[in-house]
Formats: sequence, C-alpha cells, structure tokens
Amino acid sequence: MSKIFTRTFRVRWSELDASGTVAPAAYLRYLVETAYDWGDTLGLGAKNDQLLGLFWLIRETEIHFLRPLRHNDIFDFTIWMVNWQRVRGTRCFEVTLKDSGEIIAQGSQHIVAMDAQTGCPTSPPEEIINNFRLAEPRLFPHERFPKIAAPEKPVISQRQVEWADLDALEHVNNAIYVTYAEETSARELATRGWTPAKLAESNLKVATRRVHIQYLSPAVWGETLTISTHPLLVSETSGTGYVGMTRADGSPVCECILDWELVAR
Repeated sequence: MSKIFTRTFRVRWSELDASGTVAPAAYLRYLVETAYDWGDTLGLGAKNDQLLGLFWLIRETEIHFLRPLRHNDIFDFTIWMVNWQRVRGTRCFEVTLKDSGEIIAQGSQHIVAMDAQTGCPTSPPEEIINNFRLAEPRLFPHERFPKIAAPEKPVISQRQVEWADLDALEHVNNAIYVTYAEETSARELATRGWTPAKLAESNLKVATRRVHIQYLSPAVWGETLTISTHPLLVSETSGTGYVGMTRADGSPVCECILDWELVAR
C-alpha cells in the first residue's frame, strides 16, 4: 500500500466551463474523490469513517494552476500527507498529464477530523494515521490566509443556498464556494466594463491562476449569504481579488482570494 496515492481521470465535456477549460471548482471535486480513494487503501475511507464515527472538515485550500485542462485530457491526481497533529493535518496534491507528466496544478489542503456525534474535533486512531505518515514528504510553499481590511465600496450580491449546493453532510460543498467566488468576481469585473460579452468580443478570457480559500463555518440549505468582493491588486492584464461570504447576522462563512490573468481565447 503506497502512502503516496494517484488516481487517473479523464476530463468529461460536462466539466468544462464557458471558456472551454475545466473550472477551478472541478479540481476540488477531483481532490475529494482522490482523497476518499486514498483513504480506502489505508484505512480511512468512507466506510471506515462511519465505523469510527468520523467526518472531515476542510479548513483551507490553496491551489496554483499552471496550465488548463481541456476535454478528453487524461491526467493523474496525486495526493500525500505532509503532517498530522492530534485533530488536524495537511495534505499536498499535484495534477499532471498522464502521458507527458506536465504539471497542471499543485496545492495543499488543511483538514480537521470531527466526531460525528458531538460535532467536535477529535483524534483519529494513531495506528491508522501512521499508515499515511511519510518520513520526508514533499511540501509546497504555503501562505497563511491574510487578514483583509474591509473596503469602502465592495461589490455586493446575495445568494440563497440551494439543495443542489449541498454535500452528503448537508453542508455547502467546499467546491461550491469557489463557484460562488468566481461568479462574484465576474460581476466585479463587469462593473469595470469587462463583461463576459466584452471579453469575448476582444478574444479574451479570464484564467484563474490561484485560489486560496479559508472555510470558517459551513453554510446550510436555505441560508442567504451576503457575498462581497473587491480588488486587492489590478494591472492591465492581471489582478488579485478578495471575496468574503457572511450570513444575515454578519457571521463569517468563508473567505477567498483569486489571482487571475487575461489570456487569449
């Protein structure tokens, strides 16, 4: 049983976004699928979690995109554990094209083990965690999520959580928040004249180069989220934007930073 696990995927047509490439949120779905298969091989798959009374919360994900995935690309998604301390740990992952080995994306993710009955953080059995430990794991550089000051004039929208947004735990799926963030960022660009139609007329598209998202508390069905965004850095061809999501009472749900670049279609 390898502690470094790889699963192979083929890009399906339904996974493409309006730009004709795989959307950032889809990578998080690939990541979860790979992580559960990895767990199955080492004693912490979905069935094991049920027997142990565990579930997992993702607290933070950072992913860098080096080139896009397109229809019918066959790629390997590789994952490994970097560290684990009591109730929380870090795993890294890398996406490469199957034939050439070209790197598509790299990133890291911080997770917490939770007790299914109490909903509190808990420690998985150490003998099982040891199945995942590597002596010298490869680690990608990671920045702590920064504190972002509130802007004077953010672009604000609201979104009600729908049933289709939920995962098996009846929380908003972690990938859906990235979709929310990209939609809000597109609206912010539109306020500055760069609507999707204008981009298409100019033979341009917005390519996401990095997503850094911090999950603060899970949203559930029926909640209305206030989503605000503002630019942190903008040049003629690229930029960095911040997206924050809160409930009606102002409590935070998640924060996201998106690095983007204008590229030719």
